[in-house]
Amino acid sequence: MTSITGRIENLIGMTMDTCRPWITSEDGSVLFKDPVDGCEISAHYGASHMAASLIILGKLKDDHSMISEGESLLGSLLDRWDYMKSLPGFHNDFNNFALCIIDGLSDRSHDRIKDTVLKTDDTSFNTVNWLPMRWYVNRKRLEWTGEERYGKICEDIRSMLDEAVFPDGFIDDMLPKGRSFSLQYDVASTAFMQFLRVSGEQIDISSQTGALLNALCPDGDINYMGRGTNQVFCWGLWIYLLSSAGLNDELDRALSYLEGYLPVMLMNNNIMLNSNAGKEKYMWWDYHYCSVYTAHLLMWLVLALCDYGKKPVVPSYIPEGNSGLHIYRNDDSFVALFDGRSEYLAEKGPVISAVWTKESGTVFKGSFGPWYGLFGNRYIRPDASRKNFMGMMRENDGIIAAASSLIRKISRPGRKDTSGGFDPVFYRPQIDITDGIKITYRTDRHPAVLNIPVFKGSVLITVDGSEVKAQDTVTIRNQYGQATVTEMLIAPRKTVEIRIT
Repeated sequence: MTSITGRIENLIGMTMDTCRPWITSEDGSVLFKDPVDGCEISAHYGASHMAASLIILGKLKDDHSMISEGESLLGSLLDRWDYMKSLPGFHNDFNNFALCIIDGLSDRSHDRIKDTVLKTDDTSFNTVNWLPMRWYVNRKRLEWTGEERYGKICEDIRSMLDEAVFPDGFIDDMLPKGRSFSLQYDVASTAFMQFLRVSGEQIDISSQTGALLNALCPDGDINYMGRGTNQVFCWGLWIYLLSSAGLNDELDRALSYLEGYLPVMLMNNNIMLNSNAGKEKYMWWDYHYCSVYTAHLLMWLVLALCDYGKKPVVPSYIPEGNSGLHIYRNDDSFVALFDGRSEYLAEKGPVISAVWTKESGTVFKGSFGPWYGLFGNRYIRPDASRKNFMGMMRENDGIIAAASSLIRKISRPGRKDTSGGFDPVFYRPQIDITDGIKITYRTDRHPAVLNIPVFKGSVLITVDGSEVKAQDTVTIRNQYGQATVTEMLIAPRKTVEIRIT
């Protein structure tokens, strides 16, 4: 039987084998080319994370060819740094962070890394999951210079992270709270803080870890809701958190899930754990690139191997706070209900985020998807995003108009009618799992369309206590695969009960 660390090494090996050939030489520079876009995504962080992966793993394995390749990519990166950081969307915090974790390992580049990080600003906005990386970078700057202003930045970041955590342990991704939450970026924030703990910081992440473990879908998925659904970005971080925290049972489960999907994802140059071809960029957000997310996964798998068991965490499970993510579970059933946030359609609510039964497995997960504006313009599939939602909705004649500049202009963050032509009706359902899963809605004075996408499983619908026959109207593809959508018109002031087995 392969050990836990051996399984992490296997994942590293297949990921390294996939993305190492993306390193190419061109016009005297060493580049990390994206296999889908055909060029280096220089404003992002694929190259820095790939260089870090090669150098760290090469040092761990005493593989001089790997170290040399990482040093060559790093040197080229530093040569081109001033140009790269001038590009729109340069990811300061990610790139600074990668340089800082290489520092001390790269025999040739300490002075260049130090000078580069000291002259490169932090990112100007406070996305919460980026803050722990910025903390680590400023701690390095303090170590290099002794200038207390860097220590003050670290303390300010600690305060912001504390502010972003709810009493139940879940973490919002924007401040002030109420704008954005997704499981992917909650995992990222928690794992980055665990890296700080491994690096010597005193931080308590017991409630944050417990909240995530409580939200874990019985199929092993930790990334089924919000902006980031089913993306691989969080999976290296999730493995890192569980590995470094000594949570071996949970790590075994996470590895099993990733092992089941990663080989196909890598083969297809995809960034989601499904069988789609990456060249389709199906349900990708505007900022998604295969090389960037694959190198990010690789670096965190390497760190998971290096830091295995180094800083144990004892998860604590706190009764529901006001984060808005509600988990209903027993041995036979699981439902995740999310109250919603204001910033993205993918995080609106109240919405059913996941449904699982022991009999059928995963019935549904992954509501909504990219939508016009707010990084959702390039690869949007309007029909799929519209119908990838379990609940009530109202449709009008403006569906096509949703793509117009006028509609995009008026569909600003915070509007309840998130776009012209798509009007989800965010009724709050009642959830009962004592005898199977029962989801109950009550319509208001307007008629509504009941929309139920399912991968598999049996759905029984009653309206005011009488069983009704709904129609399967369309098949959509969401972030996970094919879902059959059942729809029916519901009259005003009706009680609708959905039973799922």
